[in-house]
Amino acid sequence: MTQPNFVDMTDAELRVYVLQNPNSTEAFHAYVDRLHAANPNPQLMSIEEAEAELERRVKQGQR
Repeated sequence: MTQPNFVDMTDAELRVYVLQNPNSTEAFHAYVDRLHAANPNPQLMSIEEAEAELERRVKQGQR
């Protein structure tokens, strides 16, 4: 079986691939690397802040 080229996949395609292939560590690492490249300085927050942010996004219909 040929390994897919994760570099040529769009973010959405790579996300779907990771969800469909949960045992593919290569795909997972490629996805996390891409997320980190898009946001190299993520905002740290408490669990309470994260829950509030998640609730806000759900109300707005975001993921």
